[in-house]
Amino acid sequence: MLSMGFQPPIDIRQVTNKSVNVSGRRALQSKTDLDGVITHASQSLAEISGFTRDELIGQPQNILRHPDVPDTIFHLLWTEIQAGREFFSLVKNRCKNGDHYWVMTRVAPIMQDGQRVGYTSARFLPRAEIIPEWEKLFTEMRRAEHKTGHLDDRRFEPAYQILNRFVRSRGHSDLQQLVLSSRA
Repeated sequence: MLSMGFQPPIDIRQVTNKSVNVSGRRALQSKTDLDGVITHASQSLAEISGFTRDELIGQPQNILRHPDVPDTIFHLLWTEIQAGREFFSLVKNRCKNGDHYWVMTRVAPIMQDGQRVGYTSARFLPRAEIIPEWEKLFTEMRRAEHKTGHLDDRRFEPAYQILNRFVRSRGHSDLQQLVLSSRA
């Protein structure tokens, strides 16, 4: 899976723990090919991420990946979009300089003549008060992934269970419902 094997031109593990304010910005948008390589990036996405549009285009989408986001989230993303379905989640993205910003993201297949030709992603501002509970959720999910000792897809199951309990505990039946209720 591309999102887990990508070696970007910068060290995406370097983080500053400094949050960037996304409020007041239009939707942060991008498009990718079927392998997740960016083919279009909005000016808003470039500005908030600290990359230029030219630096983003041609790079795998996960150049924006923050190491705090569990692999399970990306496994679920790829599972959903490769099956032709939309994917919704809150995600902590990493800026070029190591800062971060939280977004509610929607990723969907781009269809052309009945064929999937790429993916589109739009990111919106989530309500600020929910960020701490997502930080805690992601910590628990990452811990569960590592605790299994598995290097294959079996490592995702405990984290999926944690995510599902989190969704249900907030009165929703699926992740999409929860995420859509989280928009600022």
